[in-house]
Amino acid sequence: MYLIPLSTPQKFGAIIFGLLAGACTAVGISAMGSVVGFVIALAGIRGWLNLGESGAWLPLVGLEYGLLVGIVVGAVVSWKIWRSRLRGATTE
Repeated sequence: MYLIPLSTPQKFGAIIFGLLAGACTAVGISAMGSVVGFVIALAGIRGWLNLGESGAWLPLVGLEYGLLVGIVVGAVVSWKIWRSRLRGATTE
């Protein structure tokens, strides 16, 4: 398969796009962890779960652990975008 080599601005754009996609993935997963923590804390407030004194901290705990998972998943997303854009292969 014949591929035209990428120019420097195209390579730069692919790298920036990969970084932005990875960062947005990390932020999105972290926000979802916070939402899940908030829902569980709300269930504890309503009396559906017995969470003890830790129920109030669950949104922050979800945010922290969600960020750790988000960084790993964001790195994988960035790597897949860079691999497909800089080599000319598909992400499938």
